[in-house]
Amino acid sequence: MVTVKHTITGYEVLQDGRIKPSAVLKLMQDAATVDASNLGADYGTMRKDDMIFVISKAMVSFKRVPMLDEEVEIRTWNGKIQGVSFNRDFVMYVDGEAIARATTRWVLVSYSERRILRPDALKSSVLTNVDEEIGIAPERRIKFPECDEYSKTKYRPTLTDMDTNGHVNNSRYADYLVDYCGINLLQKEICEFEIHFVSELKFGEEVEFVAATENSKVFVIGQKADGKQAFASFIKFCDK
Repeated sequence: MVTVKHTITGYEVLQDGRIKPSAVLKLMQDAATVDASNLGADYGTMRKDDMIFVISKAMVSFKRVPMLDEEVEIRTWNGKIQGVSFNRDFVMYVDGEAIARATTRWVLVSYSERRILRPDALKSSVLTNVDEEIGIAPERRIKFPECDEYSKTKYRPTLTDMDTNGHVNNSRYADYLVDYCGINLLQKEICEFEIHFVSELKFGEEVEFVAATENSKVFVIGQKADGKQAFASFIKFCDK
């Protein structure tokens, strides 16, 4: 378990001063990296062993969204290992108040072969877990709503979408979701968002974003040219 402090900067917020969902995922990723490194599973060592962690699900639930210049504390720990899935949980605090909770699912993957490995392939204390329940869980599957009209946009990931694993970084999917919502998002309060990372997107690979709205949720999924789903996501709003 580790706690990381961070002051929210101008490039991490929307124009109304609220932190971007993508910035939340980046802060979570940074905190997770610190904790994993402390447990002997740093990125350099894992790459030498031809292993990487790949995120499969992320869910963030807000009591309120942190603002520009606020100092946040992010506490993270290993949850249970279920099958091939590593659970990692987070709580974000401002002035001692828990303002957001998050939970993620990760799998261990061979970097060269892109195949899922069993958890016991990793020889580190990251296999241990903290017996603390976060109280939230991602959906087993994000069900895309049926409606008369869908918004569709084609996109090819650019160089700035990529990370050191050679695919689109998980935080960028939150940007895709927010960008679909557009300027109207500034009039709404974000309650939660969730992203399922189904199959990796690489540089220049064509993906079609399909979006729909149902009640208080906006859904965006990504479909590859071969028909495979790349990701599924939604953002939920509550009264501001």
